[in-house]
Amino acid sequence: MSEGRPSKLVVLTHSLTGGGAERFASTLVRHLDRRRFHPSVLAATAERTYQVPADVPVSVLGYRGPLDLPRTVLATRRHLAELAPDLVLSNVLSTNCLAGGALWRRPEPPAWVARVGNAPELAEPWWQRLWAERVYPRARFVVSNSARMAEAVAREYPELAPRLRVLPNPTDFAALDSLAAAPPTHRRGEEEARLIWVGRLTPQKRPLLALEALARLRQEVDARLWLCGSGPLAEAVERQVEKLELGDAVEQLGFVANPFPLLAQADLFLLTSDFEGLPNALIEAQGLGVPALATSCPYGPDEIVEEGVTGRLVPPGQAGVLAWEARQLLADRPQLLEMGRAARERARRLFDLAAVLPRWQALLLEAVGESA
Repeated sequence: MSEGRPSKLVVLTHSLTGGGAERFASTLVRHLDRRRFHPSVLAATAERTYQVPADVPVSVLGYRGPLDLPRTVLATRRHLAELAPDLVLSNVLSTNCLAGGALWRRPEPPAWVARVGNAPELAEPWWQRLWAERVYPRARFVVSNSARMAEAVAREYPELAPRLRVLPNPTDFAALDSLAAAPPTHRRGEEEARLIWVGRLTPQKRPLLALEALARLRQEVDARLWLCGSGPLAEAVERQVEKLELGDAVEQLGFVANPFPLLAQADLFLLTSDFEGLPNALIEAQGLGVPALATSCPYGPDEIVEEGVTGRLVPPGQAGVLAWEARQLLADRPQLLEMGRAARERARRLFDLAAVLPRWQALLLEAVGESA
């Protein structure tokens, strides 16, 4: 209980750069009501792309890899003792394990909320699963960012079912509109069809599948792709571009801190993942009015894209189906424009800050025994 003062909240995150969980942490601490919360950030590593306000202290644990984990757990425990929070919010499996380890057998520990952001049966290494099984029962709430993923978490960890909650990530569309209005660093050709893919270059996200689909699509359509992302498959992507003779049809842009001017120019957003949680990039693209062609993978795309209304959903792993659907969408420009308008309205209605932040604040207050 914070006894009339703002609740001291520590958000434990891997970093403040890169993925959806990190953007979630940055967005949340920027917009929490300061009359109810005094937030700070505890980051495992120092990388920072997403900014936080000046009133939010950021501490860095200096995590250097798996062999450094015992030291990092002790450092987390020490930082939490110094910060003396009322509440800890961890935002992915790795930081959930870190929080659980740091709070283990601590006298009078703070309330703890653990957020799950990826398909548990597909994305969790066995050793982290064992750890999670030990520590998750100590969390006040476990939050899934999609409804179907919550069902999966309940299957994997049945004892958590009474404490499971479903809350999507709050998306600051006003900020994205401002970012999208920046002068673009790359421009599309007037006659071409422009696709965009945004994500980590990992096997989960299947960037090579996107390239194969593009190669098939280009047999009939002058289509080009902006590929935004970095990761372990970067060299494999380069080899695939060369193998498929895609040449200048693919612009490999690496990690793009502000992809939104590119999204504002795109005809179609591609998501080719084998599994997800609730992909932020897809929400952002839809909210900026970009129709989506996405795999209906576990979990999340079918909760973001309304089939046939804001885009199309296809089975994972099928480049031919992706190419065929892209061809049909790009051939009907009026339908594509209407999908974009519907996507913008739906994404903002479901995922905008105004809709989601009050629900997050209510949950965090409930975790510390206060009412909204």
